Amino acid sequence: MLALILLLSCVIFLVAYRYYGNFLARRCRLDDSRETPAYSEQDGIDYVPTRTSVVFGHHFSSIAGAGPIVGPVLAAAYFGWLPALLWIILGAIFVGGVHDFGSALMSVRHRGRSIAETTRELVGENTGKLFILFCIMAMFYVIIVFLDLTAKTFADYSTVATASGWFLIVALAFGFVILRTRMPFKLSVAIFVPVTFLGLWVGHAFPAPMLGKDMWMAIILVYCFAASILPVTILLQPRDFLSSTFLYAMLALGVLGLLVSGAPVQAASFTGWNHENAGALMPILFITVACGACSGFHSLVSSGTTSKQLQRETDIKRVNFGGMLVEGVLAVLALCTFAVLTPGQLAEAQTPISIFAKGATVFLGALHIPVNLAEEFILLSVSTFLLTTLDTCTRLSRFLLEELFDWRSQASRYLGTIIVLAIPAVMAFQTINGTPMWQAIWPLFGATNQLMAALALVTLIVFLKGQNIKFGFVVLPALLMVIMPMSALFMMIQKEGVNSLMGSISVFMFVLGLVVVGMSFRFIALGPAPEPVSVVSP
Repeated sequence: MLALILLLSCVIFLVAYRYYGNFLARRCRLDDSRETPAYSEQDGIDYVPTRTSVVFGHHFSSIAGAGPIVGPVLAAAYFGWLPALLWIILGAIFVGGVHDFGSALMSVRHRGRSIAETTRELVGENTGKLFILFCIMAMFYVIIVFLDLTAKTFADYSTVATASGWFLIVALAFGFVILRTRMPFKLSVAIFVPVTFLGLWVGHAFPAPMLGKDMWMAIILVYCFAASILPVTILLQPRDFLSSTFLYAMLALGVLGLLVSGAPVQAASFTGWNHENAGALMPILFITVACGACSGFHSLVSSGTTSKQLQRETDIKRVNFGGMLVEGVLAVLALCTFAVLTPGQLAEAQTPISIFAKGATVFLGALHIPVNLAEEFILLSVSTFLLTTLDTCTRLSRFLLEELFDWRSQASRYLGTIIVLAIPAVMAFQTINGTPMWQAIWPLFGATNQLMAALALVTLIVFLKGQNIKFGFVVLPALLMVIMPMSALFMMIQKEGVNSLMGSISVFMFVLGLVVVGMSFRFIALGPAPEPVSVVSP
């Protein structure tokens, strides 16, 4: 049963890539004769033309993170695995796929600017600035969450910390070889990928010192600063390309192990329309499963780092739409790791990451991979994605800050990075009643993230209207992503009250989202269509 679910999902995604991907490319008039920002704005730091496989590795590593694992597992625990499966398949193709594709397209046509800056140009100055502010706040939250999770993983598993350090050293060497030598790319990949996986043994042989979580936070913050200011060719590209190989290996081994094991379904397919703690299936399902179906964070990656590296417009289909569908496969695999465990095993695992690791070891065990090695491989893969997403967020936040103040210079690279790390750094060390602050306001993240996706989809409608392109295929996804997170925020306000921390933040985000969405829809209905923006240098 599980094998059939996974195989059928993969077939659906392949068919969608072939046919719906081609539809998007034709409808949006992708044109390889246009000069992309990687060339027109090339600076050797952020704007760098890059081969498609490397950009895909960066993009996929950045958007995947722990999101397509945590969200589906939580949703399956709340409502059963079937509702989550349906949302992942339909959402990845018709909502998230359109969202990621459109975000990259708009950025490529607007000099590689962020989705928020594109809104600023298309809809208006005030709307754009509010959107940029909204995105910066969301990025701060992501940095806080992933900083805490990464530091805790390193503090609890010293072998993973060493392996991650080894991985960064290998990535720097890989980048040097690509840039400074004439070694063929395929040969360098054949050498450095196995050396990267050697980090599993290095972690065992030389475990890192047992440092506390706060110390690891400080070390990771220093790393994030360096990763944000360095040219993408030195660390970001080679590291993300190599980190993606961990994910490909995990996916391949998980799928193969699932097919070989023939493991039965243990969990319920549907447990009800309402969960005692989480709430109603609608809208909670749609804000719990973000990465893997549709996630607002993807719009910032697509329009932030990825759009600045694409060599041609048709790469948008390959990297952005294709990357969303592959992430959908990972989300389905995460559901399978949940479904294969008994209620007792689920209770023992407790956290979504532990559930994923325990379920994955069932599949990898069918391939005669030792349990301890399988668990460490899974944990290393997940921690690699956490670190990748963390430093990508830092760079994206710096971009947003530069756009908000029209400030792009040598100083903005350094001072801007310090600013975007300072606030999350302070908040990451704070607790509320002994609980990390990010956990206390965690329910807000899903709604905020999905509302960001709604704003990106609404902006896509404005963009397509300005280009005289029929935009009907975006309307339903945009409405869905507006209604669900706004409903969730309203429910939080009712539950928490406006005087509480959660309630006051929910009110602020609800009003901010309402204003931006309202101004955008007003522009669509009444405002003049903007002039098409050319990316061809005069």
